[in-house]
Amino acid sequence: MDRPLDAHRPRSRRTLTLAAALALAACTGQREGERRGLGRPVVEGPVRALRASADGAWLAFLRDCADVKGQYLPPQTASCELGVVPAAGGDVRRIARAVTTLPHGFGWAPAGDVLAALGDYDYLAGAGTLYVARGGAEPARIADGVTFTGFVPGGERVAAIAAGRLLWVNPGESPAWLPGAEGLSSFELVAGDAAPRGGAPAALVRRAVRSGGTLLAVRARSEPPARVAEGTGEYAFAPGGAAYAFTAQAGNGYDLMLSTGGAPSRVARQVHAFAFSRDGAALAYVAGAEPGRQGDLHVAPLGKPGALCGREVGEFRWAARAPRLAWLERYDPRVRAGELGAGGPGLAPRTFAANVSEFELSADGAHVAMMQHSTRGGYSVDLALAHLGAPKGTPAEVVAQGVFGFAFSPDARWLYYRTRCTRNGEACDLERVPAAGLGGGTKPEPIAQGVKSFEFDPRDPERLLVTWQRADMVALDVAVWERGKLVSIDTAVLPGSARFLGPDSRRVAYAVVHPKRAGVYVAELPR
Repeated sequence: MDRPLDAHRPRSRRTLTLAAALALAACTGQREGERRGLGRPVVEGPVRALRASADGAWLAFLRDCADVKGQYLPPQTASCELGVVPAAGGDVRRIARAVTTLPHGFGWAPAGDVLAALGDYDYLAGAGTLYVARGGAEPARIADGVTFTGFVPGGERVAAIAAGRLLWVNPGESPAWLPGAEGLSSFELVAGDAAPRGGAPAALVRRAVRSGGTLLAVRARSEPPARVAEGTGEYAFAPGGAAYAFTAQAGNGYDLMLSTGGAPSRVARQVHAFAFSRDGAALAYVAGAEPGRQGDLHVAPLGKPGALCGREVGEFRWAARAPRLAWLERYDPRVRAGELGAGGPGLAPRTFAANVSEFELSADGAHVAMMQHSTRGGYSVDLALAHLGAPKGTPAEVVAQGVFGFAFSPDARWLYYRTRCTRNGEACDLERVPAAGLGGGTKPEPIAQGVKSFEFDPRDPERLLVTWQRADMVALDVAVWERGKLVSIDTAVLPGSARFLGPDSRRVAYAVVHPKRAGVYVAELPR
């Protein structure tokens, strides 16, 4: 096993059974090649990457790869053939050749079954040929020299920068090109076809820094864009698109500018980071930053003055579904740690603990978990839990010691974490506690032992994809945990390839790397 037996915490028979099976598979290489997991093969042969369409009907994968070496390229970068196959099995359709394994090489639309890919990729130019296909249909070659791509949020339309120009394309149609703008390098899009109410643009595009960093506002695809500002840095729409913000060079720093429908106005000076709340109603920003000093965090409802929340703030983030945020103040960038604070519009800021290096807010903004570095009884990195609605002065609750990785469930009911780790953090016990904290006399709920990673099902927060790091190859053994039960899926799985399939997550797609049975598989989960 991955760690010594704990005489004070006997293992459940369920956990022992799965762990023993996985350990046996990891130690018997000859039998591993003959073993069959829960999945059925849909593609035979080695693959480098696997991604599924949002509807779960199609799988895109990279195979027949040639390694590419470069000073700034990550290890195992390659150019590959991109294929698509029905998740139910069937013929493979080739989409493009020489598709990069880098993250922007190919991707599915956030809804439906539209695939975009960059073929014939030139690593020196950072550009490729854009191909677009629906499901397993014949791909359409859209444009050459493409350096930046994306999907219109919530839709199937593809946008891209090709040879410095912006285009949009619907599957099966010819691309539409934005007139009157060249030398573009990036864009930001709003969902839908029309500009939001209040005169806000439907898209923002920016020229490269070497071309002046000009930010342009697009209100109609058939009209030339309007100039917004020169020398811009970061830029973003508020969720919903009713406002946008950007930073623009001013002296030795950047000013933060905000537009809520009219001409942009200055919000703050010397800004090095900003972010809208998830409801689009508030803006947080760190201002007053200077060389050798972190700036101060302010939060403001759109169009109103900002309120000071924390000083010398290094990191901050909003909750996923609530106007609450947390941050690290008195931040030391040398150790990436500070004092954890939290607050938001209408909620006075407060601090919870010092020496915090990582933190996460629950989706509802009610709870915050943190990794705190402690020297009590020897050095340890402990997981603590605090509640934004608790009376002021209530200390954070220590959940576990020696933690490597944690996350709130998407429904904000549970806090999951890995603890009691061995093998440099690659094998840990996975447990969970209620997000509201442990009641008197209750203990954490064990999920599995020796775990490498866990991932939530995006459709059911009570279902997890759990992995174990193998010792004989760079691969994972994979299982699904659902409401107290572990179901083994397969062994020798390509890291990052396993994923739940839509529409109901009752299937898992993954790639096996063992040479005797390499390929793409789909497993049906028992009901």
